[in-house]
Amino acid sequence: MEDRDGPGGALEAAIEAREQGLTRFIGVTGHEITIAAMHQLSLARFDFDSILLPYNYLIMKNPVYAAGFDAVTEICQQRNVAVQTIKGLARAPWGDKPRARACWYEPWEEQADIDLAVGYVLGRPGIFLNSTGDIYVLPKLLDAASRFEAGPSGATMDKLVADREAVPLFR
Repeated sequence: MEDRDGPGGALEAAIEAREQGLTRFIGVTGHEITIAAMHQLSLARFDFDSILLPYNYLIMKNPVYAAGFDAVTEICQQRNVAVQTIKGLARAPWGDKPRARACWYEPWEEQADIDLAVGYVLGRPGIFLNSTGDIYVLPKLLDAASRFEAGPSGATMDKLVADREAVPLFR
């Protein structure tokens, strides 16, 4: 963390930009299975306005990640720090398959599947669902979000994962 925390690091530059009125908020982002724990360390060092990290049904099946996510979101709730989530539509790594989308991972593509994935994320209070970077999937994500009423059950998500042979991005 020294490269972003030390003199001349990214955090110092972000603080300076805020002091100059160039930005109002400072957030921290990350990926991979360890990021929830890393965000806890980041929040211990600096009062960030937001964090951004993966959140979807498959990643939350990993008990280490889920515990870290729960812990960091509790800290964020206590401090009024926004929790932005990414990878909500991640179905699987591309692996050897040819990439059919702009995402670096294979997203859910069928509207019914996207409805469940979006519902899972939106069903958790206190977090935000960031959109996807894929212009073909984005309208379906927005449609699902506009119709959201309640998150799906674990059994429903387990069936989706099994039926579509979904696998976690990070292990």
